[in-house]
Amino acid sequence: MRRMKGLRAAVAVGLLLGACACSGPSEGPGSAEGAVAVSIGAASASEPTAAAGAGLTLPEKVRQTILQTAKEKGTAPAGDAFTVLRFSNGYGPELIWQAERTGDVCSASDGVVARGCVPLADIAKRPTPGVGTFIGASLFEGNWSVMLMSNGEVVDHLSCQGRDFPVQAGFSVPLDGVDHTVYTVAIPRNLQGEYKVAVRRGSQSAEERLDLNMDQVDPPAQC
Repeated sequence: MRRMKGLRAAVAVGLLLGACACSGPSEGPGSAEGAVAVSIGAASASEPTAAAGAGLTLPEKVRQTILQTAKEKGTAPAGDAFTVLRFSNGYGPELIWQAERTGDVCSASDGVVARGCVPLADIAKRPTPGVGTFIGASLFEGNWSVMLMSNGEVVDHLSCQGRDFPVQAGFSVPLDGVDHTVYTVAIPRNLQGEYKVAVRRGSQSAEERLDLNMDQVDPPAQC
């Protein structure tokens, strides 16, 4: 996999802090795509399954490590509370929260204890209505586990080559009357490129296009 430009990478090999920091496709000013953190796990040809990540929990020791790291960085969540993000392919879970002092939206996992934080001002600048990648993506058992954020619309599913990939909503931040919602989705590594995104805006259905070229394939021709 080609490393994305301008950021350092550290590959995870089963260590708690192992991760590779990379950037993703940029959607616009202030979007988190320019600071995507990617963790690399063992790859296989397995397909995402809808309930694979349903029962995963984060060990308390890991949760405390993430909390302590957040406190040291000044981004601790209010009441030490996190929201759990789950993925359909069994990766994770990820923790996401809003920092009590700064209001930033932050994320971490057992593989990346400080994945990153995005200021509310940057979230507010994202195209609305619109959808894009957000904070992180992780390669796990042959699938990319991706965080998305929709702005002023609801995501139903993603599709590529006639196949639908379900999303799971996990966290939402309202800003100036616009809901910015974080979703998780798992896509096969061999299906990268421009996905169709089925969305709803109130009672109206619409379709977005989203470049998910996580491996930076040139060109990403699978979708």
